[in-house]
Amino acid sequence: MTVDALLSNSKQLSPDEVEWQLIIDAIDPAIRSAVADMVENHAAASVEVFYSTLLTHPEATPFLSNQIVNDHLHSALLRWLQSLFSATAPDLAQLIATQRRIGLVHARMRVPMHVVMHGARLLKNTLRKLLFEIFLTPADLSTAIDYIENMMDLAIEMMSREFVRDLQKEIETDEAYRLVTLGQDVTLEREVQRAALLDWGHKILLAICCNAPPPLPSLESSGFGLWLNHKGSLLFPNTMGIEHIRTSMRRIDRVLIPALSAQVPPDTARIHELQAQIEEIRFLMDDLFKESEALESGRDPLTSTLNRRFLPTIMAREVAQSLRREVPFSILMIDIDHFKSINDRYGHTGGDAVLRGVAEKLISSCRTSDFIFRYGGEEFLIALVETDIKRAFQVAEHIRENVTHILTQPTGSSFSVTVSIGVATFDGHPDYTHLIEDADRALYYAKAEGRNRSVIATDALASLPQLQ
Repeated sequence: MTVDALLSNSKQLSPDEVEWQLIIDAIDPAIRSAVADMVENHAAASVEVFYSTLLTHPEATPFLSNQIVNDHLHSALLRWLQSLFSATAPDLAQLIATQRRIGLVHARMRVPMHVVMHGARLLKNTLRKLLFEIFLTPADLSTAIDYIENMMDLAIEMMSREFVRDLQKEIETDEAYRLVTLGQDVTLEREVQRAALLDWGHKILLAICCNAPPPLPSLESSGFGLWLNHKGSLLFPNTMGIEHIRTSMRRIDRVLIPALSAQVPPDTARIHELQAQIEEIRFLMDDLFKESEALESGRDPLTSTLNRRFLPTIMAREVAQSLRREVPFSILMIDIDHFKSINDRYGHTGGDAVLRGVAEKLISSCRTSDFIFRYGGEEFLIALVETDIKRAFQVAEHIRENVTHILTQPTGSSFSVTVSIGVATFDGHPDYTHLIEDADRALYYAKAEGRNRSVIATDALASLPQLQ
């Protein structure tokens, strides 16, 4: 079928569908079936070759590990190959939707597209070698090779298009978020972080002078260190100042503190150097704040929590940090119980008062390094940085108990408010949506079990059907 004939089809195919259809129409059904059989019989071995090679690629290792491949990616790639080279002609709309979805997943995972293309080249080479074993005539062999390469090239092209489109949106969102990371008061945030730095400095000097037993608390794990790695790096991206701060922080944690811990009495020169490094960090931080502006945008106007549009940016960054630095990462999905009844009984004024009150409790219950989003109408999502599942559950329970309160209306009426919370921790899957789905599933079960409770996402919970 020609391009003109396809476009005149009553179905009115899109340009992408036309390209797929031309490739599919050009292949003899017998050759397509033979290729499908080959893929079915050898796809698993091809995937093994693909990942064993890719795991040695220096730019792929930050995103891949043997566990991630075995637990999540191996079966997904296998299904992709089998769907791309099926014995029957694939459904065009579904085929295109699959490639777009995979492209978006790669963007969320922050896998460089050239690494994906490198993997596709490995797969094509492996499949091409297999074709020589099953096709006897040069004509059929040439046709089969063209078919495989055209199908994979078009699939990668569509993935790349979605990848670039989504990445561009994230770049724009990153820049917007950079301007609102600190909220609406730069001066206050600067003073809070200066106080956190000085507080750590006082505690560490006291511990050294009193000969406290090792290990001494590191600066990177302090409140200031957490803020710098997670929020400060967003506000001051790719600046020399923040790199200088990190250099000073590494020297403090890896050189000065171990040396001072081992010396009794502590060396005076080392103590003076520690004080000088802390002062240098304070000076550099002040300099960075002077160069930055926080704009009053990007926050939910009712609750002052972060806008949901920043969620992909933050989640992708935190997953990447968790993989790279091997630190835990957890999230809480929080839903206000019976919120519709509150709105129905007390009107939107009462509902807004509840939302503001709950948001205030969430903010007061979290660290400055954590991220609080208004996820939906009465839902909030909290990203707890460097927090394991045990601690995340403790935070959830603290929030749940802290939120329960009585709100009094101008009319004199009052009512109690409770929340249900789903708790999930990062399990190594590089696509952050899996983590959100785990927390969301746990939240549904918390509500099904009677509300006003926290539930941890588990493997057993994941095997149960999703509640409606």
